Amino acid sequence: MNKSAFSGNLAKYLEKNAKLLPDSYAVLFQYSPNIKKTFAQLNDDVINCATFFRKRGVQKRERSLVLLKPGYNLIVTCFALLYIGAIPVIIDPGMGLKSLLNCIKRTNPKNLIAIPIARSLALLFNASFSSIKTKISVNSKFEETLNNYSNTEKTEIYDSKDYELAAIVFTSGSTGKPKGVRYLNLNFSAQIEVLKQEFGIAEGEVDLVTLPVFSLFNPALGVTSVIPQMNPRKPAKASAKTIVDAIQNFKITSAFCSPVIGKKVSSYCEDLNIELPFMKRMMLAGAPSTPKLITSLSKRLPNGKIIVPYGATEALPVSYSCHNQIKNLSNSIIEGGGSNLGIGIKGISILIMPIRNSPLPNENEDFIVPIKEKLLTGEICVAGNVVTDGYDQMPGATRDARFVYNSKEYHRMGDLGYWDENGNLRFMGRKAECIQTANGRIETERYEPFVNSLPGIQKSALIGIGEGALREPCLVVVPTQATKKVLRTTIEKVRSSLLAKFPEHNINRIFMQKKLPVDARHNAKIHRLTLGKKWTAKVSKNAKLGLIS
Repeated sequence: MNKSAFSGNLAKYLEKNAKLLPDSYAVLFQYSPNIKKTFAQLNDDVINCATFFRKRGVQKRERSLVLLKPGYNLIVTCFALLYIGAIPVIIDPGMGLKSLLNCIKRTNPKNLIAIPIARSLALLFNASFSSIKTKISVNSKFEETLNNYSNTEKTEIYDSKDYELAAIVFTSGSTGKPKGVRYLNLNFSAQIEVLKQEFGIAEGEVDLVTLPVFSLFNPALGVTSVIPQMNPRKPAKASAKTIVDAIQNFKITSAFCSPVIGKKVSSYCEDLNIELPFMKRMMLAGAPSTPKLITSLSKRLPNGKIIVPYGATEALPVSYSCHNQIKNLSNSIIEGGGSNLGIGIKGISILIMPIRNSPLPNENEDFIVPIKEKLLTGEICVAGNVVTDGYDQMPGATRDARFVYNSKEYHRMGDLGYWDENGNLRFMGRKAECIQTANGRIETERYEPFVNSLPGIQKSALIGIGEGALREPCLVVVPTQATKKVLRTTIEKVRSSLLAKFPEHNINRIFMQKKLPVDARHNAKIHRLTLGKKWTAKVSKNAKLGLIS
């Protein structure tokens, strides 16, 4: 990694903004409009919280497990831990209890900062929490507790170094086991600079926080965070009216959303002919968004743009595209050319490497040459300051995901892609979800956008069934209507369209479901591997019974 011009403890960015913008609002709440926190107040709360943590025995460099609901207490807690040099460990409970407990045990945290119901987990599952020495409850009296430390001697901010571990943030585990990602101070600083320089986010803007991670960047950017009245862990259940009301009433200028939220906003505004003139940008991430959604949503922002950033927990952002680019490539995307990931972020190196499941050799080992030719699909690999420091306590997984080329350490994104004729990076799907067939490899983005564009289809997933290395490609579709006659006609039309479009793969099995399983974090990433196991079992069972699947 190259040294960033802007680096250090993330809490120092907040400290700076508390001096520059003391009376500007740092956090506002849609559900409690009378509660308003300025940057000076937020910084005071962080210092009080840091003092409280130190008095309770939390030390610098100690891993501190944070199990809190998204909101103000989460913001204060994370900045307070960074302030004293402790290491926040952030795990998404949406991964499921078993995975959550495994992650906690592997991380070996020394402190637990949690809501009461989460603290009870430590009693029920003591083996996973055996490393904990200090337990701190964050309850309804937490703010009162912090106020008690307002007149005590304050702890000093820790002078973090660039390459020190700042936090551990877990992946969702959508296509594998959840892994703890090691964030250095340098990574956070690099991300802040990208948000400012590439996306134009400036001091004084107002951000709608539908993804909790942005509530941690906003105080460092001098941006007001508006906490909407929704459960950020269940975006599919959010009220479109509530979200749009927040955008209008708080004059939101920026928002980072999952495609599910984007679709809600677009449909609601289109139905009521609402425009959002104050918005400068809406960023959609977490899973590919359809060109139709991006184009329709852009019409709601007469003075703004839709940005689609590309990245992962391990490296974010890597590249991005805007709605005009995606609109121009709409036909290509629908025809199977892959989602447009746009151009690389300044300072990020992107390679397309030959596809292989084993680790890629380093440059001083057996050498593999990157794919330089356009239109040839390979594995997307990235290097730069936003690329994190590997996986925590998992040296094998880190080696699998990393290699050195031209003296730079690259991270394998686990995604397939290629460079198109115009130099755009195109996404073809997850490598783990790519299907190996007797007639060659099939990527999910080759099929799904085309199927999704067909009449009668709401959503689809390409899966492989079977137990061997070669799988039978099949489709799982969610129809827009559910009458038997319409379903039969729809399926036949999908089958005939596929045969005409992709005759070489001869997809014959098309399964129907009312909905597809998706990740808990964004409600957007389809669990195709889970679907593959489910339908493999069903087809096998029907075959044994002599039934036709």
